Amino acid sequence: MNFTTVFRISNIALFGCLFGYPFVAMTDEAQYEICFNFTIITKQNNDVSEVAQYKQQKSLLHEELSRTELVFDKNKEQSCPNIKFKQEIIKHVTWEKALRLSQPRDQGFNEKKSDYQNRRIEEDLNEIELIATKIKQTPDIKYYSLLELSPGPAIVNAKRALVAKETEHQRLGDSTSLHALEKLRVKTQASIHIINEKLDYYGVEKKYELVKRAESMHRKYKEIDNASANRWQEGVLTLWNDVAAQDTSIELKNLIQHHHTQGNNCLDVYVVPKANSPSRGTDEIKKNNDWTVRGGAALSEKLFPRTTAGKGHVIILTQDARKTENRLAHELGHLLIGKRDAHFGKEAKDLMHENSLGGSYLDEEECKKIKENITTFFRHSRLGGNLEQ
Repeated sequence: MNFTTVFRISNIALFGCLFGYPFVAMTDEAQYEICFNFTIITKQNNDVSEVAQYKQQKSLLHEELSRTELVFDKNKEQSCPNIKFKQEIIKHVTWEKALRLSQPRDQGFNEKKSDYQNRRIEEDLNEIELIATKIKQTPDIKYYSLLELSPGPAIVNAKRALVAKETEHQRLGDSTSLHALEKLRVKTQASIHIINEKLDYYGVEKKYELVKRAESMHRKYKEIDNASANRWQEGVLTLWNDVAAQDTSIELKNLIQHHHTQGNNCLDVYVVPKANSPSRGTDEIKKNNDWTVRGGAALSEKLFPRTTAGKGHVIILTQDARKTENRLAHELGHLLIGKRDAHFGKEAKDLMHENSLGGSYLDEEECKKIKENITTFFRHSRLGGNLEQ
């Protein structure tokens, strides 16, 4: 859990534990405490070193934290709960390390690219053989059971792996391995033939569509991942690659996976140089073309279970915020209010206005939702369905 709740009671305090969660008998209003872990990613430029950037961002985060507390204190007038905020662990990630966020999700963070590629080739070749073996062992395998083995992607990956093996052999010019390569080719093609025969049994059209779709998806995600990697080279974190699917970028997933702060129950906040995502609606497209710069994002475990991957809720902030903005409070508001359309109908004076112009006002309905959610926020977030496609 990334949340700490502290109840401070005047005169009397009674703490117990039920299923691992604290409860309290209260005579006065509860005071809640939310703590943050900050991870700052720096990218050197011609004017400021990474060390100087880190110091600058630490100072700005201290101010942001103070403004967040002022925002929620002010909104107690609308019956928002009494919340205190504090910083726990703060970390620095250099740009040299940050560039590694673009590597594939299944590549070990300290695994060399060549080692990873060789491992994937072997895994893909083993996978096609494994599927063929299962088909031979179950001759009457049902169509949907066959689909669960992902034969389309397996065929595409095996063919690519075989080409990679052949290319590597040609590069090295090692005649001694020619026999082994030919043996592997025959073995792999035999496995593909077994799978194709079984797919043909259920219809040639179905086989064609499966393989065609697998090839199309491979091209699509390669293009997407290359695009977000190119943006990250420039210091721009792609939040969402595809708005309709709410599919977050490899860089964002790796950031959470590899830089999650362990050892306390605080909310992880990642500060990156810049961020963007596909434009939403005709107004953004007219103004910004296909991509719009974002000042931050809030990712709940419920809505983004694959991205957060059991690491708790996450907030992303960028380093270009104006001092008058309340970005941390705004993104925290998304998590605490728990509404998909928290921007809807908001004005510049409101904390949840989509452009974060420095507004701080929360209405009574928003405060009511925060009050309802705050004591069970992290417990209930783990129970939501997989809404991230």
